[in-house]
Amino acid sequence: MTPKYLLFSASDLQLARDNRDREPIRGALPRLDGQPADALALAQLQALRYVFHDDAAAGRRAIEIVRRQDLSGDDLAGLSAIKRRFGWLSVMSLLRDHPDWRDGACDFRVVAGDARQQLDAAGEVLLRALWLATLVMAAGILLKDEERVASAASTYRRAVDQHIHPEGYFKGIVDVDGASGTYQAQFAATGALVLMSEMAQDLWSYNNRAVSANTAATYTFYYYFFPERWRWEGGLTREITMDIMRREGAYFEMVNRRSPLRGGEELFAEQRPLFSAVAGGLTSLTHGLKPPAKKRWRFF
Repeated sequence: MTPKYLLFSASDLQLARDNRDREPIRGALPRLDGQPADALALAQLQALRYVFHDDAAAGRRAIEIVRRQDLSGDDLAGLSAIKRRFGWLSVMSLLRDHPDWRDGACDFRVVAGDARQQLDAAGEVLLRALWLATLVMAAGILLKDEERVASAASTYRRAVDQHIHPEGYFKGIVDVDGASGTYQAQFAATGALVLMSEMAQDLWSYNNRAVSANTAATYTFYYYFFPERWRWEGGLTREITMDIMRREGAYFEMVNRRSPLRGGEELFAEQRPLFSAVAGGLTSLTHGLKPPAKKRWRFF
């Protein structure tokens, strides 16, 4: 069965509604009133406002933003374009039950473009392959296309099996002679794995000799606080890591909910509410609280 939304459930939303006077929900809610200049960011917030507040007018505004975009091209050459296509699919997944939303199957295929074919041809360009897989998985879920989902999951497992060092860095991304922007690349690769994990729950538990997506996330998180110890490239500073986290670190709410981060309180004090149009949306609202543990009945 297709999930209601790509990255969170209706019960996640209800948990946030029930705790709207608690942090981080209380601090995140005003962001739904924001008017960012970027069309994708604005559509994300309006679509989330629709599903959280049942605000049909906000949903209508989000639909109008989507319809104004030219998403029909096959320009997936750059990493930014792939990330933004994923962001648009995330928005569209929130709008599927709006009265003004038409059948979206065609739209989902258009936004995904030829990502599946490009994923098959991505070869050893790992960072690109991971984000293509994220886009392919999102499209596969929305289209109920098991082959797309399986193809993306295969890329995910191959990354865990072959490319994550036991320390947590991505082999072939950061340990390349002369590479630049290595922390940004590590951050982006980790984000792709986390987003795929959140879309396909069985992937969170996937590991190879205890190496998993969480291994990469823990490594990436550590150097957010200690950039001077980043050995792959000189010049990394707290200003740089904070800016990267501000732009694309929303997925760390997902990581923390799954496995609480050591030092997470310091991150959240600096950065909440976490929001990224391409890396999960307003996750301090949707993922900021951990669902209560299920009660276990005892029989005597």
